[in-house]
Amino acid sequence: ERPHRSAGGRWGTTRGDAHPVLRAPRGLGGLRTVLGMVAANEPARTAPRLSGALAAAAATGAFGIFYNSIWVMADRLSAARLALVSVLAVVSMVAWLVVRNRLWDRPVRSRLATVVLLYNLSTVVTLTFVITGLYLLLVVLILVAGVIVIDPGFMESVIGHPPGVGGYLDVAWLSAAMGVVAGGLGSGFDSETDLRRLTHGARERQRKYTEEDAGE
Repeated sequence: ERPHRSAGGRWGTTRGDAHPVLRAPRGLGGLRTVLGMVAANEPARTAPRLSGALAAAAATGAFGIFYNSIWVMADRLSAARLALVSVLAVVSMVAWLVVRNRLWDRPVRSRLATVVLLYNLSTVVTLTFVITGLYLLLVVLILVAGVIVIDPGFMESVIGHPPGVGGYLDVAWLSAAMGVVAGGLGSGFDSETDLRRLTHGARERQRKYTEEDAGE
């Protein structure tokens, strides 16, 4: 049976092996491999494993609704700074999860360095997708709660001008960033085993251990 065509690559065979091999340009091939591994990690199913992080993020983010000092800070920050704050919050939580759960693997043999690097990159990208989704969810939840709880007239008396939708969004954006950072600490209460299962490295080790046990 002839292998299906693949955009950006071509099928061929290696010397002494009749099985077809898909070859892709070096840069594009690595990117497609990592994205395929991320898809196999199923980021959408990772969020429930971060229940502690979600609870801590939501609790901390809620402070932005009730403390008017956060309203003033959010109002004074430019859009660029708010964006930078959100990026730093996501990066900080991803880094904490990787370090806290020992998700960065080191190659046992030098010839496996490239493979292990792909595993590590897929883990980082997967967590980035998950934490970014968590952040956007918090923004929406805090925005809705803020519109319901915070009286526009009262907010105007605090920040000195009518808030409008942008004012509420700024508060939600900054509060969610604070919540995400706190969520990284809350993730320490989650199951390390469950979180490590999202990595290809852990799956590969588990497969190897299973094969070794079966051979005994």
